[in-house]
Amino acid sequence: MTPGKSDGKNKMKTDVLVLGAGLAGLVAAIEARARGADALVIDRLPPPDQWNAVTQLPGGIGNDTFRSGGGGLARFAGDTLVEHLLDGPGQLDAGRDPIDILIDRHMLLGWGEVDTRLLRTYCERVFGDCCWLRDELKMPYDESGRTVKGLGIGLSKRLFAAAEERNVRMKFHTRAIELLTGAGGAVRGVRAHCEGETMDIEAGAVVLATGGFQGSRELLMKHVGATLTQDVTMVGSPDNTGDGLVMAQTLGAKTRHLGVCHIRTTDIYFGQGPSRYLLHIYPMGIYFNQRYERFIDEGVADSDTIANAIAFQPGASAGLVFDDKARAKFAREYEKYPRREQLIKTGATIAELARNMHLEPDRLEKLVREFNASITDGRASGPNVPKSHLAVPIDTPPFHGFHPVRPAMNHTLGGLVVDGRTCQVQKADGSLIPGLFAAGTVLNWAYGKPFEMNGITTYQGSYHAGASSGAGIALMSGRLAGENAARARATA
Repeated sequence: MTPGKSDGKNKMKTDVLVLGAGLAGLVAAIEARARGADALVIDRLPPPDQWNAVTQLPGGIGNDTFRSGGGGLARFAGDTLVEHLLDGPGQLDAGRDPIDILIDRHMLLGWGEVDTRLLRTYCERVFGDCCWLRDELKMPYDESGRTVKGLGIGLSKRLFAAAEERNVRMKFHTRAIELLTGAGGAVRGVRAHCEGETMDIEAGAVVLATGGFQGSRELLMKHVGATLTQDVTMVGSPDNTGDGLVMAQTLGAKTRHLGVCHIRTTDIYFGQGPSRYLLHIYPMGIYFNQRYERFIDEGVADSDTIANAIAFQPGASAGLVFDDKARAKFAREYEKYPRREQLIKTGATIAELARNMHLEPDRLEKLVREFNASITDGRASGPNVPKSHLAVPIDTPPFHGFHPVRPAMNHTLGGLVVDGRTCQVQKADGSLIPGLFAAGTVLNWAYGKPFEMNGITTYQGSYHAGASSGAGIALMSGRLAGENAARARATA
């Protein structure tokens, strides 16, 4: 094999072939180059200078990295990851290992479904990987140190520049349709469509970084169900149609939790919604549906849980109400909500608030009155569902409300099962597929499963257990897959 050299019109060769030019794919290619391998990235989209998606908004051309908020790539270590957990500081003071605390937390919120090997790898590596992103790739952060300047667009642009600086080759308008295998079933490249022609790209190893399958209505209906397929706005990339997942499955690849999706709350401007931007305020309020019923334990439900639950409510929408003591306690959080004046309504009474929210005053008053009456010692017995934490009376005017709150899908979470130390793709029998690696949202990093919470099918998994983020997983798995793909190509 001659690295990087074309072998006829419809053939190419490379050491490491990466499918997908998002965060995971570009990092994998950069890491492979650092290990001395030639690296080629192919992507079904046009070149990035032709993308027109806007960060976090639906529509337009651009991958999930380009659309993202550019967060989740903070420089953190295990002890700082657990400081904000309810029992985290106490466990740290008792001398427990931070990684063990995080894994236990994930096990609790993932009902024992956690891939502990992959999670431990993540917790051990993520601090170094984030420092590598900052120091080696010169990724620019904003003043918080937690978000990349320019959000997803800035993140994507810097990754492409870093790849170009390291002589990573790119080929766009190229869609892989089949994994090619050689002796012993080892993956030795792909067959792809490129501008009307079919071509074979031979490689010593292949990295799947093709993202999830939120852009495939067929796969969503099959694995996720009609409600999330039909009633949730798509803000992730519609071009992620599960190509890598499907190709790997034809080789017997194992999958997990394909029914789990990353769905967030959103407002009418497609902002992050109150369960993200009012992170400390919403647990002190109550969510209600179009029937003026509570449907979730607001005191313990995280953003994804709430968004998934809203998707299963009438009209896939909800409202949130809280009082002024919640606003005052977290005044800075309230003031920083984007377009707050247009989105958050206020009233001297619950009835006035309801009118300002274009809701029925009598029904909202009844809901709040019954909720307040059910509170004892920080817990509420109802109405509709109990509230086990942070149940405080909504009784301090002025009152504040948010309506409508809707769910928006970023991407799917379940996917391929990989070896937790190498990101090599596994088969159903536990053996590994030679020459095939996976990174980013094509692999299973949900660590949870759909479940019923108070009669509502929803999601509460350890993805939000205080340790992991989509971008962080993509960074870690991309580096790991690229490193091991470069090693594998040497023995191909």
